[in-house]
Amino acid sequence: MGLIAGVLALCLAGVCAGGVALYYLNGRDEDPTPRPTNAALATGDAEPSDLYSPETVVTTEAAPPPAPVDVGDCISVDTAGSFQGVGNCNGSRGTYKVLSVDYRQGTCSDPESPYITVDGYRLCLALYLVRTYCYKFPSGPGWVVAAPKCKAKGTVHVIDIVPGASNGNKCTNDYKWNRWYRFTHPTVVYCVMQY
Repeated sequence: MGLIAGVLALCLAGVCAGGVALYYLNGRDEDPTPRPTNAALATGDAEPSDLYSPETVVTTEAAPPPAPVDVGDCISVDTAGSFQGVGNCNGSRGTYKVLSVDYRQGTCSDPESPYITVDGYRLCLALYLVRTYCYKFPSGPGWVVAAPKCKAKGTVHVIDIVPGASNGNKCTNDYKWNRWYRFTHPTVVYCVMQY
């Protein structure tokens, strides 16, 4: 029994002495910063800065600017299709309704629908005219705009609106009109008094 106790005492003394020696060899620094093991430094193979992973650079895309309009807004454009501002959908200001707003400028859900680009956003639009209001239609391709003055030469006064129609056969007989215009995307017929 005495022999076993002696061996244990020697082992404990060796472990304690080794721990104390290691403590003194490391300089008794109280700095909690991790440092490399002495083995790596002793061989000269690595510098302390080589033992840590480099910082990962995270790349991000800048957030797009705020959209100039919301889906469902009605907007005004000029005859060239330039954005004039947000109007309203009651006919007093705004001739196109915004169907989608896309910063990536992909295609519209209906690739044939009109669109404009504002502040980097593609605005997919649908013509949106209101009964009893006056507009100026383009002669050929172009943009419908609010009439500067109702019943002025070259303007139209919307009398009836027939969604999905292909001609003026379903225009109202309750009010006088003298011409109809068919638009697609979406398909609609506007029955108007043309001046």
